[in-house]
Amino acid sequence: MLRDQIALLTILILPSLGAMIGWLIGRKNEKYRDTLNVIVTGCTFFIVMLLYKKVMQHPIELFIPDIMGIGLYLKLDTFRYIFVWVTTFIWFLATMYSTQYLIRYKNRNRYYAFFMLTLGSTIGIFLSENILNLFTFFEIMSFTSYALIIHDEDQYAHDAGRSYIGMAIGAGMILLMGLFLLYDYTATLNISELGEKVKSLGNIKYVISGLIIVGFGAKASMVPLHVWLPKAHPAAPTPASAILSGILIKTGIFGIIITTEMMMQEDIMISMVVLVLGFMNMFLGGLLALFQRNIKRILAYSSMSQAGYILVGVGLMGILKEHRAIAVYGTLYHIFNHAIFKVLLFMGAGIIYMVLHELSINAIRGFGKNKPLLKGVFFIGLLAIIGMPGFNGFISKTLLHEALAEAHHMYHSVWFTIAEVVFTLSSGFTVAYLLKLFIAVFIESNEKYSGQYKGHIRKRAIFPMVILGLTVIYIGIRPGTVLPLIDRSLGIFGVKETMHHHFYTLGHMKSSMMSIMIGILIYIGFVRKYLRKTDGKESWFVNPSLNWFNLERDIYEPLMMFTFRWSSAVFHFIDRGVVNMVHYLGDVIKKLSGMQIKSEKYSKVKLQNMMNVKLEIQVKNPINVKGIDTKNLFEDISTEGHSLSDVLTKIGVKMNSLMYAVFIFAIILAGILVALVF
Repeated sequence: MLRDQIALLTILILPSLGAMIGWLIGRKNEKYRDTLNVIVTGCTFFIVMLLYKKVMQHPIELFIPDIMGIGLYLKLDTFRYIFVWVTTFIWFLATMYSTQYLIRYKNRNRYYAFFMLTLGSTIGIFLSENILNLFTFFEIMSFTSYALIIHDEDQYAHDAGRSYIGMAIGAGMILLMGLFLLYDYTATLNISELGEKVKSLGNIKYVISGLIIVGFGAKASMVPLHVWLPKAHPAAPTPASAILSGILIKTGIFGIIITTEMMMQEDIMISMVVLVLGFMNMFLGGLLALFQRNIKRILAYSSMSQAGYILVGVGLMGILKEHRAIAVYGTLYHIFNHAIFKVLLFMGAGIIYMVLHELSINAIRGFGKNKPLLKGVFFIGLLAIIGMPGFNGFISKTLLHEALAEAHHMYHSVWFTIAEVVFTLSSGFTVAYLLKLFIAVFIESNEKYSGQYKGHIRKRAIFPMVILGLTVIYIGIRPGTVLPLIDRSLGIFGVKETMHHHFYTLGHMKSSMMSIMIGILIYIGFVRKYLRKTDGKESWFVNPSLNWFNLERDIYEPLMMFTFRWSSAVFHFIDRGVVNMVHYLGDVIKKLSGMQIKSEKYSKVKLQNMMNVKLEIQVKNPINVKGIDTKNLFEDISTEGHSLSDVLTKIGVKMNSLMYAVFIFAIILAGILVALVF
């Protein structure tokens, strides 16, 4: 038992330790640093593999008191093991891929340090049994991954970084507000204890769960908190984009599952909200991906759509109640599968960028036609994500579709008929936008790239893709490989009996092929006809969605500016009103008393004695504290010939900006809380 606990602590600490040691080594020798990072991620994955048999027998728990005030409580059970296994597996391959991808990049040492720190914090999220521990690792991950997004340090990267960190901090504060309320009402933050505690609460539990879901939903790219995703993916280096899509989105989904299943215990209202938002993600992500021309932006919106499939599964868990086993299988399986095939696709895009430093399909048209290995592994990822029988995506999508059909059978509602249509149409979108990408880059001819650049594609970059491609095929052929792990996770979700699945039935394959045929029709009838233009010699794609309504540009930014200006004006009015009232009362008291108050002139020394503040007459080394220029402040208040009231007024003017900031922050938080409650 002690050995297992040491192993648990090791997989948490080892990546962060490797980040520090690697950074020091990288200052002297980059080759040794790269080797160390591959070894550290490989060892972490190996330790996780060794823990498989132990976890299948019983959960591994570790509690260390006096850390974070309430102690560090770690737990690895079969449910968490799915997340930890796929995280360490993907990170190991992404680290290997990075050693080739980043050869011509600047600030490589910084990149690897934050890359490894992000791994450590991500593992910490999945291992946390205390939700405050989870929140702490969640915030660390937000800041370390921010450094990866802005790595290029150009204008676009900084704009994407601002969107990402703004959403991360804002969502984090909302999440923290929910945790404050949760602890105030339940007196516990241990995840395994929350279900019983929250059950006895009244409607306040919906406020608490709403705040927590919003906090986690931003990282899960849940509509309408997804605006950072299509900007962050193209900005970040491809290995970072791969983990953002394949793994970091799962941290938000993990938090939502904790909230809906373990804390709210399949509450039907919460489950319905998550289900509706999941369908919105699924549909909008797929639709917007159709119009994009940048490969990484296509894959970013694809990640948003695929996250919708998982959120639909999470919602169906609560809606299906005692028949929820099929939804649990589909959700956990798709979490596993999506990480594998999406990272594979991102790595393919990264190889193209390594060679051409271009990602627009208009510019790289025909690049992959004569690159059979790259074309082959990318095609495997395409077949997986569209749900082609024989590949891993078919397994999890079939399970999710069965869960939706079960809900339709249970409730006989027209809304579930509409949900079936949205599910099928969204699957068709997936086929259409990936056909658009694949045909343009790998099928169409372009003499400019004929037989060129083959020497630029190194084995170090292609090897991780081959491993992922083989994994996709292996799971597709032998879907039972992952099922034992999910079987043992069912008890965590209140499911007592396992299910026996027959995936390759005629009905399941017909359903999959129908979605694929719909996608082909969308590609031929819409993408080729309306989004592809030609002048007879060359063809190119247009993106009319650039002029469409933009949530960040048209809602979030104007709303924030309006809030800032309105609150500044209101609190400035209040501030001046208070000052004028004090002056008015002073005049009234003076008249009533019949006393003449002498206005004495104060020198700097007199003012210092009066305020009992030890200040030097000449401020030789002024500092700037939170926007207050102390040099100018003391020069202003020490001028000879000013009355005390004038001096205090000047001090008040200098301090007003701080008060405005506090008031603005307070009103934003209050507005968010009111919106969530009502």
